[in-house]
Amino acid sequence: MRQPDGAPVTDAVVTAVFSMPAMPAMNMPAMRSEAKLTHVEGGLYRGMGQLAMAGTWSVTVMATRDGEPLGRRSFSVVAK
Repeated sequence: MRQPDGAPVTDAVVTAVFSMPAMPAMNMPAMRSEAKLTHVEGGLYRGMGQLAMAGTWSVTVMATRDGEPLGRRSFSVVAK
């Protein structure tokens, strides 16, 4: 993660939220998992989480500093 001037952001609170919608036809409720990420070096953040099952999960990564939003990105991942 970088600031507008290109300097790395090293003091953000970064969270990844994984979610899967309910699948009533399969009798499965909606699922959610959250992982806190920590700064490793040069604006790179890492963390570990656990997903309840294989499948396509929606992921939203949010970064804040002092309670103010810095950025947010959403994408999908396939867990096997």
